[in-house]
Amino acid sequence: MDSFIINIIDYDMLDEAFELVDTVFMEFDAPDYSQDGIDEFKKQIIENKEFRNRFKTGEQIMIGAFKDSKVIGVLAISVRNHISLLFVDKNYHRNGVATKLFNKIIIESRKKNVDKIKLNSSPYALQFYYKVGFIATDTEKVKNGIRYTPMEFIL
Repeated sequence: MDSFIINIIDYDMLDEAFELVDTVFMEFDAPDYSQDGIDEFKKQIIENKEFRNRFKTGEQIMIGAFKDSKVIGVLAISVRNHISLLFVDKNYHRNGVATKLFNKIIIESRKKNVDKIKLNSSPYALQFYYKVGFIATDTEKVKNGIRYTPMEFIL
């Protein structure tokens, strides 16, 4: 695997980051969702100006994996220690990109004395999260067509 670096995604880079999220979601997550779920994801994440504004206010932080200045992976986490996005370009799947992004968040969270990180996993990402140490805190749920399993990682 060629090397890549992890860095903060600045607000002015969000368009590129969200383009990656949309592309990866449509290829890998959308097949497990109803059309209502796909529409809801786009409404709540991709097209949501209020959600994007949280990156400006600091309520959400996004880090990215960069290869030759191109965003190849992103992870977004809220100030409440809830991961809202973790997506990696398909050309870099199974190359440690998501793990490296997650490990960076663990390091930063421990510095802040955070005791756990939560997220809602899509069916596609479930095995990855189990592999890195998350545990399911409930069974799969469906809300507005979005399928997810609530999970947490104890630090």
